[in-house]
Amino acid sequence: MSLGMYTLIAAGMLALLVLIPAVAFETPEVAGREQTRKATVRRVLEERLQAGPRGTETYQRLELDLDGEPILIERSFLPRDALAIKPGPGDRVLVSRVDGPGGPAYFIEDYVREGGLWWLALAFGALVLVIGRRQGLAALFGMAISLAVILRFIIPGIVAGHDPVIISVAGAGAIMASSLYIAHGMNRKTTTALLGTMLGLAITAILARFSIELVALTGLADEESATLNIITEGGINPEGLLLAGIIIGALGVLDDVTIAQASSVYEIRAANPLLPAAELYRRAMNIGRDHIASTVNTLFLAYAGAALPLLIILSLQAEPAGVLLNREFLATEIARTLVGSIGILAAVPLTTALAALAARAGRAAGGGTARATSLAAD
Repeated sequence: MSLGMYTLIAAGMLALLVLIPAVAFETPEVAGREQTRKATVRRVLEERLQAGPRGTETYQRLELDLDGEPILIERSFLPRDALAIKPGPGDRVLVSRVDGPGGPAYFIEDYVREGGLWWLALAFGALVLVIGRRQGLAALFGMAISLAVILRFIIPGIVAGHDPVIISVAGAGAIMASSLYIAHGMNRKTTTALLGTMLGLAITAILARFSIELVALTGLADEESATLNIITEGGINPEGLLLAGIIIGALGVLDDVTIAQASSVYEIRAANPLLPAAELYRRAMNIGRDHIASTVNTLFLAYAGAALPLLIILSLQAEPAGVLLNREFLATEIARTLVGSIGILAAVPLTTALAALAARAGRAAGGGTARATSLAAD
């Protein structure tokens, strides 16, 4: 099938998965949402150190250009403050406005960082295209569909009050069906990887639901979930949201291991078309075990890197490890890591078995044709 046909199919999937849910889900308005705008620092009128109630502070008086309108901002902050940014002339910043009895007041919230992010995204896309070529282009298109499904289907569906688990599983299936076929083509190998991915997702979802009951998790251990629960007045089930996060988090690695195992089976069969399904499974699992060994370490390092501030905080606590493990914020991260990893590991033998059976069935259907013909059929 040509690249144009893949593009046409992908465009159809994108229309069904993005446009229809956008109409079906109505996102409620959040009361009191304040508008934040971008501004440019014209001049630093004054900057000095001064004594404050919390210690020595940095004081700034700045002139900003806000959509052509000059505004003055006075601010003071400690070096250890969470948003202790120190903008200079020419810097782009985010500014929020609060209307009070004495008129509007403006506050600097953060730097404008989109320029640097666009350059990084451009470098990433260029490298994918240079190295991956046609497959790289397909992978980028699949990633765009994944982002669209998350932003236009999963998030609006959860906010609209639907079951986060059902929405996440449906969205994950849509992401896998579109991205796998676009990146790897419509053939038995990709279909096998898709089936293995869905089985792994099913195992992850079932185990995640069971683990929440087993470990007595509320889904409100982190600040973001607690804040969301307050904003929505309990309209979004925090336990379901935790389940949805586990499912989506496992999806990316599931994609990697399932397509790798399916490819291994078909490459082994191409090297020796006479191997039976059991032998194909045995040899591919030798590769799969190496993949599992590296994946386990990869998952651990990925979670450890993301949770590094938390790990440092824990190292400074006086409580023993036996007590810390019972704190929900830590138990949640451990359960999230273990459940996602179990689903990923279970997908390896399942996908390998499916691929071995499909590879042998494909050869039997070809009636002993030549290797080139057999490969083309796949």
